[in-house]
Amino acid sequence: MAPRDDFLPEIYAHTLANGLRLVGLEYSRTPWVNITFMAKRGAEADPAGKGGTADCLAECLTVGTQHRDQLALALAVEGRGAMLQAHGSWDHTTITLEGLAEDFPELMALLAEIVLEPGFPEEEFLLLRERRRAELQHALDDPREVANRTYLPLFFGDSPYGHPVDGSPESLAGLQLEDLRSFFQTQVHPQECSLVIVGMVPQAQALATTQQFWSTWRSPLAPAPAFQDAPQTLAQPGIYLLDRPDLTQSEIRCGHLGPPRSTPDFFALRLVNYILGGGGFSSRLMMRIRAEKGLTYGIRSQFHCRRAPGPFIISTFTPAEHTATMIQEIKNVMTEVKETAGTAAELADAQSYYVGSFPLGLETPGGLAQQIKNIELYNLGLDYLSLYRPRILAVDQSAAQAAAQKYLYPEELVILVVGPAARCRLELEKIGRVTLLPAG
Repeated sequence: MAPRDDFLPEIYAHTLANGLRLVGLEYSRTPWVNITFMAKRGAEADPAGKGGTADCLAECLTVGTQHRDQLALALAVEGRGAMLQAHGSWDHTTITLEGLAEDFPELMALLAEIVLEPGFPEEEFLLLRERRRAELQHALDDPREVANRTYLPLFFGDSPYGHPVDGSPESLAGLQLEDLRSFFQTQVHPQECSLVIVGMVPQAQALATTQQFWSTWRSPLAPAPAFQDAPQTLAQPGIYLLDRPDLTQSEIRCGHLGPPRSTPDFFALRLVNYILGGGGFSSRLMMRIRAEKGLTYGIRSQFHCRRAPGPFIISTFTPAEHTATMIQEIKNVMTEVKETAGTAAELADAQSYYVGSFPLGLETPGGLAQQIKNIELYNLGLDYLSLYRPRILAVDQSAAQAAAQKYLYPEELVILVVGPAARCRLELEKIGRVTLLPAG
């Protein structure tokens, strides 16, 4: 392995008596600070039939505390020129407050109030729920959104990853404020939460201020276990067709189960995916299917590595009459990469991209905080950033080929087509069994 890449200050970590983790980095290039509260539970912990709970909870925490209504809270944030953001994602839920480093104690006090003294205002919850429902309903006018939102429940079924992070119009319709309170009580526990602090704040001050505002936090319940096992049931490989007779193009999603983020093959797999379909115009899928065949304007692949095994998904679109040809070409390219993992030149190109682009995500407190959140969430080690580029460069052709053969399954794809059945079904049936999905 190449020498360590020690171009950043050391990441520090402390654990409070109540189990809350403080992880941070002193960043002196700008007089700014990013403070992120992270609960290590997210959309995968949404109750059955209540998709969007974690994401709604995150926003609901920002619309009022026990001491301030939404307007007063907004004024407190804006009065210091700060920014408040919140969202739920897979495996975690975050509240982030950014502002001037000189305001760090006040910002920390405000963040602690938001998280530890939530107001759960009924009226504001009803408004945000209806706004979100309307936004999701509007999004379903876009075939790309229809494909994305149909694929997860198709692939994962009723497993924890089997719904969109922000839910659906139907799941939000049944969501109640009590569901958010219950999620907070059962999923947000100091032993399963972290504070990430990046900015012009000395480590000693960050620790003292964290202890001042967070050390008394206790939860009456034990932390709920994290979802980290492979789902027991998945969709059978094959072609699933959602008929949209109004469309002239087909939206296509192809995928199979991938590994968790903890896989030791992560770096090799990242490079393999770059060669396959993650490298833009440098990727095999783009060169074959766009440049050579002219079947699409865009295609990409991605391994969604999470705490539990996540999906590998290829996303693209094509004129409806070319749908079957597109799917066959995707399988062909996957098979080629599975067998060889690409050429030595392709591997070197992928390594060059990740080595060169890596520092660009570390130029701001926000970018560094995002990296540290992932380090903390997936237990990647405090030396992860300094070892990232050496680990990328340490992947050789044999390691890449082993990863490709281990994690690419072109014959086990679950394929979703959202398009006009009258123009593509007959050709699709020539390459595999087609299951027609119910509309709506």
